[in-house]
Amino acid sequence: MKSMTRPFLAMGFAGLLALTACGGPASGESDDEAGAESEFIDLTLGIIPIAHASIIPYGVEKGIFEEHGLNVTIETGQGAAAMLPALQTGQMDVVIGNAASVMQAADQGMDMRIVSGFANSLEEGYDVNGVLVRSGEGIESWSDLEGLDVATNALRGQGDLTIMESVEADGGDPSAVNFVEINFPDMQSQLEVGNVDAIWAPEPFQSNAESTDGIEMLGHPNQIIPGLPTVVGFSTGDYVENNAEALSRFQDAMAALVDQYVNDPTGPTEAVMEFMDVPEEVAEVTLFLDEYDSEIRTEQLGDLADLMVKYGFIEENPIDDDFFIE
Repeated sequence: MKSMTRPFLAMGFAGLLALTACGGPASGESDDEAGAESEFIDLTLGIIPIAHASIIPYGVEKGIFEEHGLNVTIETGQGAAAMLPALQTGQMDVVIGNAASVMQAADQGMDMRIVSGFANSLEEGYDVNGVLVRSGEGIESWSDLEGLDVATNALRGQGDLTIMESVEADGGDPSAVNFVEINFPDMQSQLEVGNVDAIWAPEPFQSNAESTDGIEMLGHPNQIIPGLPTVVGFSTGDYVENNAEALSRFQDAMAALVDQYVNDPTGPTEAVMEFMDVPEEVAEVTLFLDEYDSEIRTEQLGDLADLMVKYGFIEENPIDDDFFIE
């Protein structure tokens, strides 16, 4: 019961606000009906095409989801916010993406739930994403970003937020940083030609850029919240309430997947090489720069929500007793 990854062309986030949530299983059946017809439950997973997302196609290829009674189809999108419309309309069941997008959607009145952990920033050292700048231009600390153009893949997301807090912690004015939205694969070229002054890049784009003459690492802003979840699994309240068995299988599969992935000596490298179409040496650099954990890190996510309120990304903290499905 393996399904191939296929690209997903999502509508913009603004269009989501006009949609009425319909949710429910992608197949239009309840879990009970699906179980009566087959031991497998169909589950469509949305992921972003970056290195650590390779764990999902790895799980499909290794049969881990199948072992837990799930027939998984993978769809890819540029960012979590871009995949929200498909989640709301039932085209996707669960999205693996950054938690800031989930909280923004909840702040807009959408019934969103975080259903699993996934990957988390390291507390110190070389991390899964970072901010890179051109060498020799005097950008040596976070406060030096004042007045400069900084590229992130999505505005008012986790990149902007952690950079702003890092700038403030360094004594700078976070409101003076100008953020520009650029897709990850295009960031390095825009930095090299001078269209932006800094880029927020994950792996493998981060290590590719840092290995280029004239580009250097400024730092890792995610570490402003030690152990910050970089991405989580999330779904709609409607799907959660009507698909308890599917979610239970998904959560069990994720726990098994994380355990197998981090203990597999060769499979993860091969998964990154295939998913990102990069050579082995690049794939090896990208592995385990973040910490995989299927458990939901509620404390750090609470800190993230507080930062989003602080900088006006959301009006109020959306976390309540139903926000985390553990």
